[in-house]
Amino acid sequence: MKICFLGCLDDLLQKNTGGSIRSYYLAKSLGEFGHEVHMIIPGGEGTLEWTDRVIVHRVNGIVPHWLLKFFSKIVGVTKATSLFLYDLFFILRSRHIILNCDIIQTEGSVTSTLIILFAKKFFRKKVVVDSHDVFQALRIYYPNNLRRVVEVFLEKTAYKYADLILTVSEKDRDFLVKHGVCLSKIIVIPNGVDTKAFMPSTNAKKIACNSEGLFRVVFVGNMEYLPNQEAANIVISSIAPKVLSRISNVKFFMVGRTPQKFCANSVNSNVIFTGPVENVVEYLADSDVAIAPLIHGSGTRLKILEYFSCGLPVVSTSIGAEGLDVVDRINIVVEDDMDKFAMSIIDLLKNSDLCTRLRKAARNLAVTKYDWRIITKKLDSIYRLICSGESENNRLS
Repeated sequence: MKICFLGCLDDLLQKNTGGSIRSYYLAKSLGEFGHEVHMIIPGGEGTLEWTDRVIVHRVNGIVPHWLLKFFSKIVGVTKATSLFLYDLFFILRSRHIILNCDIIQTEGSVTSTLIILFAKKFFRKKVVVDSHDVFQALRIYYPNNLRRVVEVFLEKTAYKYADLILTVSEKDRDFLVKHGVCLSKIIVIPNGVDTKAFMPSTNAKKIACNSEGLFRVVFVGNMEYLPNQEAANIVISSIAPKVLSRISNVKFFMVGRTPQKFCANSVNSNVIFTGPVENVVEYLADSDVAIAPLIHGSGTRLKILEYFSCGLPVVSTSIGAEGLDVVDRINIVVEDDMDKFAMSIIDLLKNSDLCTRLRKAARNLAVTKYDWRIITKKLDSIYRLICSGESENNRLS
């Protein structure tokens, strides 16, 4: 079977956003199951045979890059190349790849709406929308109300024309149904983690300057993404000061893409913004506690699964942990009050027995339920049923 992944995946091989991590492992795993996977990325030119069965195509539109950047600033889009997905020349240049595939899986619903319509109505292909972050415009505040209205309209249109919609949790599935999306179209394919790559380690390379004798608390996330920006601000303004008032030898490592304003505003030398890193596993393996103080967002947090797989004790808000099969104080600590959140970090840093218990339970959960190989096996079965002509009722049962 030939499957085409299509979306703004320019950071695919760097795997430094949640969407790129999910698409990377789903594509890689589907290739390992014997499918031929083609990935179309807007911007640039050329073809890369990434693995034996995964081929990456970079395709340009006709709009000049300087004009894309100009429009992206006006509409508040982080990735300027995502606008190529609304460039008819980009669609025409991608046509031969799409026509050669059995299933078209789009990463993101808002950016891919036009190409979903073309794939469905003109190219007559089965279309799957991987909705790993559903109805973002309804969940967080945008100063631009017009953007909110447009994004909701585009997202609903994408769901209307999709043959199948993937969500990462039952809660996201129910949220879509609440907003009028047909339940029979939706299948839950949760996020996962590569448990062979993300492993507990006692021999990790020491990466913090003068880190001897320090406790290390880590937060991983693309801080160009609004929910992660909010979480970073909470760490700076509330969590870190509270923890440092009780334990002075703690460093907070904020790992991921970082807007310049955070580096300028973080006057506390104990809060370190690393920017993108080559190997996040080293940071996780070298940490004592991992955190996810999120107050907005949808989907499930890949960062928490990576924390679990590395055997880290985790403190999260209920939003951060939603959609995951977790139990408070068994394999995670869930706390929404930020003062209590900070106290939970302090408790973990002082209580080695609690840390050990959480570490073991978290790692076990990652291995038995959230390994990408387990998750992709379900998707593989679904795609084989779709191509064999099975009815919706049969494939959802």
